Amino acid sequence: MVQIVISKVGCIRRVLWVLFLLAFALQGEGVAITVTAKAVSAEETKPQKDDEAEEEIEEDTEEDDDSCEEEKSLDKEQPKVQEAASLNMALISSQKEKLQELLKEYEASLSEKESAHSSPQWTCLNHSLRLQDQDPVLVTVKKQLNLTMGKDADEKVSSKFDEDLEVAVKKFQKINFLEADGVIGKKTCIALNLTPKERAEKIRQNIKRWEALESSLKGKYVLVNIPTYSLYALEDQKIELTEPVIVGRKDRRTPLFTSFMNSVVLNPAWGVPVTIFIKDKLQKVLEDPEYLSKSGFTVTDQDGQVVTDSAVDWMHVSLHHFPYTVRQSPGKNNALGAIKFNLDNKDAIYLHGTPQKNLFNKISRPFSSGCVRLQSPQDLAIWALKGTKYNNLQKLQQKIRTSETSAILLKEPIPVHFVYITVWVDKDGTPLFSDDPYSLDSKT
Repeated sequence: MVQIVISKVGCIRRVLWVLFLLAFALQGEGVAITVTAKAVSAEETKPQKDDEAEEEIEEDTEEDDDSCEEEKSLDKEQPKVQEAASLNMALISSQKEKLQELLKEYEASLSEKESAHSSPQWTCLNHSLRLQDQDPVLVTVKKQLNLTMGKDADEKVSSKFDEDLEVAVKKFQKINFLEADGVIGKKTCIALNLTPKERAEKIRQNIKRWEALESSLKGKYVLVNIPTYSLYALEDQKIELTEPVIVGRKDRRTPLFTSFMNSVVLNPAWGVPVTIFIKDKLQKVLEDPEYLSKSGFTVTDQDGQVVTDSAVDWMHVSLHHFPYTVRQSPGKNNALGAIKFNLDNKDAIYLHGTPQKNLFNKISRPFSSGCVRLQSPQDLAIWALKGTKYNNLQKLQQKIRTSETSAILLKEPIPVHFVYITVWVDKDGTPLFSDDPYSLDSKT
């Protein structure tokens, strides 16, 4: 059964439109639809129409984890994400101006520094350098760190990895959104080899990105920044929620666009697209014939009849021949978690939870197939559902524990901006340079 909760009875045309969309989306599924309407105070605005409560859309598949963890209770504390740099997004309204000031400083010092010192470089190795190591390349590393910290690059340094170098490396890693472990690996090497001239160019690119964004960043909205794997919920330029996220990997990118969140779906089902099934699930089915049933998937044929896993000749299905529908029921193993946020867009990109909480322990998180996974989706749901009866954790949990699929309409659509910002300035004026996971900076 799919239940739509409408916090205020609007015009008949709106309600009928919602029912039409759901009936069309769920035809042949044998799913009952109920509408619950409750009168509320006159000051509440009309809800917007809901998208399909259960959609066949692109999965966020795990890249490096073959099995789903058990979904953790919403009451339990979620694992902490490893900290990189701290983004003070209270400065969001002035980021463009702060980057312009930073660029002037870089340009003023660039010619002077580069005339006195060529930017030291070294070849990134397959092995890492760490405390107590002795290597001639560490002389170059220390010169690079001196340049980034405004020190004299000609200062005489040793080739030993001492404690002072470890401290400097950790500080450098932190402001470059790398795991601050004090070990110089390939990612740290790439960041060290970024010359002042290249950093200045990154600043210019990000100024342009802020210029394109600034007119849209008003009122209540959500900002998803792909390079830093972070989501921000803001109202009147004040950050009310910060959330770590998982985004699309490089070959299945999360697109850069603006959409509108219109509803929150609790206990969503997941219809598996053929492309995702063939690429990510078929091999698992071949290795374990009971994989689908154990993971809560149901297979139906073209007539809508349920078929057993063993009745399908999985060796002979393909992208061009797949006469089945595969659907995962709501539950602890569901790829979408307990909460999904519907967005208006043609690419079926949306926000949702995940049973794979362990992936949030990583700094770099490009693991999905394009959609964005949230570590604590209940926090965003409570924020988005302000003005409805589900704007507190207790009531939200009660509804989730019914195990019924419920689509709750928002009072007003909320803009969601998917952006690509790789340089920030923090509250202390320190420039923060993130990774460039989609290599968009180098293409500009």
